[in-house]
Amino acid sequence: MDCESGMISSETQRVQALKSFAVLDTPAERNFDDLTELAAELCDVPVSLVTLVDADRQWFKSRRGIDSTSTPRDESFCVHVLDSTDVVEIPDARRDARVAHYDCVRGEPGFRFYAGAPLRTADGHGLGTLCVADYEPRRLSETQRRQLIVLAAQVMAQLEVRRQAIAIQAALEEARTSERMLQGVLNHTDVLIYAKDLDGKYVMVNPATTQATRVTENMIGRSDTELFSTEIADEYRRHDQQIIKTGERQVFSERIVHGDGSHRTYRSTKFPVRDDAGDVIGIAGVSTDITDVEAERAALEDAEMRLRTLVEASPVAIAVTDEAGGIIYANPATVQLCAVPSIDDLHGRSALELVAPGQQDGLASTLAAFAAGEADSASGRSVLQRGDGIALHVEYTVNRIKYAGQNAFQVQVRDVTDAIADQQNLLQIANTDALTNVMNRRAWIAHLMPLLDEPCVTAGELVIAMIDIDHFKAFNDSSGHLAGDRLLRQIADTITTNVRSSDLVARWGGEEFLVALPEITVAQAVSVLERIRCSMPLEQTCSIGYTAWRPGETIEECISRADQAMYAAKNGGRNRTHDCPASPHIRSHGRGVDVDQSAS
Repeated sequence: MDCESGMISSETQRVQALKSFAVLDTPAERNFDDLTELAAELCDVPVSLVTLVDADRQWFKSRRGIDSTSTPRDESFCVHVLDSTDVVEIPDARRDARVAHYDCVRGEPGFRFYAGAPLRTADGHGLGTLCVADYEPRRLSETQRRQLIVLAAQVMAQLEVRRQAIAIQAALEEARTSERMLQGVLNHTDVLIYAKDLDGKYVMVNPATTQATRVTENMIGRSDTELFSTEIADEYRRHDQQIIKTGERQVFSERIVHGDGSHRTYRSTKFPVRDDAGDVIGIAGVSTDITDVEAERAALEDAEMRLRTLVEASPVAIAVTDEAGGIIYANPATVQLCAVPSIDDLHGRSALELVAPGQQDGLASTLAAFAAGEADSASGRSVLQRGDGIALHVEYTVNRIKYAGQNAFQVQVRDVTDAIADQQNLLQIANTDALTNVMNRRAWIAHLMPLLDEPCVTAGELVIAMIDIDHFKAFNDSSGHLAGDRLLRQIADTITTNVRSSDLVARWGGEEFLVALPEITVAQAVSVLERIRCSMPLEQTCSIGYTAWRPGETIEECISRADQAMYAAKNGGRNRTHDCPASPHIRSHGRGVDVDQSAS
């Protein structure tokens, strides 16, 4: 047999195994519906199914959240689980090549998330899945994955019990060996099966029941009062009486005390037993051990409680909003950050109300993107308007979450006001000459570079001037360094006072200052520089060299020419304004009077 034939044979055997359960197209059953309900609740999803994959379709034995009872096999998520022994998870169906082309993904109902635990027979045939689905991308936690596997095992147990019951019925009809066949089935199931008369005395128990209870004596003909503690016996009797009184099937959570004294929790399905006339003559029950499932649920609840405790104690402001941005939860740190009297003052308010006027666009666009399904997380900065009127710079992070079963947004907010102020102070320190409070050399060049791309500068309207204080060393030596420092500060103030707000002033080094005058003619620049020269404090004089920037040259080249012009001014007698010797413009100016109009 070739490989393809082997695969066909294997699929044929699988379908035959499925049909052996005689469950396809049967009515809904509470045992299965209860398990799909529990799966949906544990995984916090809207859709859960018990699916059975036939040759050309997948049929739903139990369903929650959808109306259809089956889908074509070529639209089946569950076919990808049949050969697995673990949960198969598809976090985002639109991004998974196996299922992205399905109509139920591209169109209605628009499934995005899927997780399925296989339903496998003892000999390894995959019958279908216990699966959960959602219309939003997500992932199961490890706890939820384990719970889904446990529940799938319970589904398989129910299928086995059902098949066993069918087999018993068939055996009763064909061989009239009902008692032997029934006992054979009862002997080979882990599910507890039992029956009692109206007085509460056991009339039938399977080996699994005696094994679970560890009752060494015969249970037949004895009541719960004789076998178990008063507390346990009263609980069983109370449930049995409900069945007898109502005449209806009911499901209970019951404890069974093992022989070693340990307690196990069972899901007990009890129903009335009737005679041919329809009168209740006793009760029967099927109990499945759900201790591990309950433990997982308790662990999950404990984890949620611990998480809530951490959130409540967190110094970070954490709030939850609905899809419209209305606050539905806020931790104490949020109350403190917003400077409101209590949490009640935040409930129901829009998060946008807390943002300072003119700063709402960023958060509003973020919430809109979330509401449209275009994002699941985002972050940014804004300004928070506190209840006491103080405005704070904040950083926020927004994440899409499920809260109380509803779509919601978690918002974390952190005050960065001090950090921003520190950053600005550091930037100011890094860019400023500590003595004179004008720009330092690095900051001056950094501010000048963008100006070189301006159209007016390209046309040559940028003048660079170097200012040197005449005889400053002599002043420093005679008056002292402190006086020299005061003079430099005064001169820096004089320069900044006489230039425009758009001009750039820097201390270049020692007693030298550099000025950049953009969007100005040379003649206008000379007027400004002369005003500076004539305004020197303490009868101090200065020598100024200037030059126009030439498009295509480097800043260093332009500064070098200004430096040359400054030395020309000093060599020409100081206390004057001088152009670069190579320039045809006005050459040298004394104190307010032109002293050289010719080329130098």
